Amino acid sequence: MTPLQKIAVGLVVVFGSAMFPGHPDPHWQTWDALPDPIGWALVVAGLLVLRRLDRSFGASLALAVVAGLVSVPLWFPQLRHHLDASGSWAASLPQATCCVLMCREIARIGAVQQPPDRYLAQRFGLLGWAFVVVIALPAVVLGARVEALRGATLAFSMLASVALVWHLFAAHRRPALGGPGPKVVPVEPRQERR
Repeated sequence: MTPLQKIAVGLVVVFGSAMFPGHPDPHWQTWDALPDPIGWALVVAGLLVLRRLDRSFGASLALAVVAGLVSVPLWFPQLRHHLDASGSWAASLPQATCCVLMCREIARIGAVQQPPDRYLAQRFGLLGWAFVVVIALPAVVLGARVEALRGATLAFSMLASVALVWHLFAAHRRPALGGPGPKVVPVEPRQERR
């Protein structure tokens, strides 16, 4: 598994949720079958490999460790249900900031290659800005009490998360990011019909 695949699978676990039981009593006592600490362990494993290839991944690696540590107590419903909306936003800051830095670092690697990898530079540069918006929008919704933006904020956050996972999988074969290089498909010689 390439480093970007590890990160992508880890982020699927972090971004996704599979809550059980269906009808808990009390209503807040639900557990996530996709524990975020396991997802963050995969992200950290992928970033460790990238850090060996390029020292610039140190900041995103440190934030992934912090986000993983924050996610451990939040997995327990007995603690998680005490957070209000602003507390949940504050607890998600290491996660979103890690995504911003990781996107910036991948975009920089694409830009400094010879020739430049425009796919990495442009897509991940744009995703980095998308996660800046993911950080800022809840502050506007919660701080200024602009309730009309709540649905758009959730939708944008979900869209940015799906786009990040998609582009990590799409770029996983890049040698500069620890991938094996382009896939070579053997071509069989055509046999003529008689």
